[in-house]
Amino acid sequence: MLNPKYLKTFTTLVETGSFTKTAERLFMTQPGVSQHVKKLEQSCGSELLVRLGKGIELTEQGRQVYRYAREDEARQQQFLEQLKFDEPHQGHCTLACSGAVAQRIYPGLTALQAKHPALAIHLEVAPRHRIVESLKQGEIDIGIVTNIPADESLIAEYLAEEVLHLFLPATITNFTSINTTLNQLGLVDHPDAAHYLQLYCNHCGEERLASLEVAKLKRSGYVNQLSQILLPVSAGVGFTVLPASVEKHAGHGSNIAVYPAASTVSEPLYLVRSRHRNLPARYAGVSEVIYAAFQQS
Repeated sequence: MLNPKYLKTFTTLVETGSFTKTAERLFMTQPGVSQHVKKLEQSCGSELLVRLGKGIELTEQGRQVYRYAREDEARQQQFLEQLKFDEPHQGHCTLACSGAVAQRIYPGLTALQAKHPALAIHLEVAPRHRIVESLKQGEIDIGIVTNIPADESLIAEYLAEEVLHLFLPATITNFTSINTTLNQLGLVDHPDAAHYLQLYCNHCGEERLASLEVAKLKRSGYVNQLSQILLPVSAGVGFTVLPASVEKHAGHGSNIAVYPAASTVSEPLYLVRSRHRNLPARYAGVSEVIYAAFQQS
């Protein structure tokens, strides 16, 4: 890498045409100017100029280095100007959330990007622990998770409640022995199934489900593709627990039933970001879309 100080000295020398004037302009000594030029020539492996009395003449390599230095200076100036300009409808936006949340917010984000093509939205579907880690590492700027991270470097704002449903085959209409029914059907497992089911059983307001031993339940299968989890349920080969919003995206309609629990079960969602970083203006529009997605549902 060429030393920026040497390049600055060289370009000033080319523009003044004099070692004396260059030294005066840069508050250096003439030997200091000569030393910078010599070291730059060593870095380039080429002679850059020829002294002609009190003036200079550039070699072909010197002309190339001068053009490079001026272009590099212009690029740096342009970059510094960009840093001062916080365009609300331009730039990259990085965020992560669960698959169920992505289904709800992505249509709005796509519409936002269509309206402002200079926006580039990168949405990653990931489990909670990876979202938090990505925020801490600076890999994403916004995350949506189900509890407030303990890490003090992150700040969380309440977003909404995510309602959970216990989904069963539509052929199940008698719920008097629900625990037996669930054991017979078996759980359609997925990455969040155990967490969702335990949460549901603990807060649905029914003692019989609260006594269900989730760890001992038969597993009828495993699916890690959100859009496919309700497929085996609709075919009558299992049950599962998912956010209620998943149902309308799955398209199984009359083949799926929702268990009529005594109490609605939900878990909170939080919008999380770095505590010590002010987000660029473009994230205001992204946040508006996210909040609107939950207000409409």
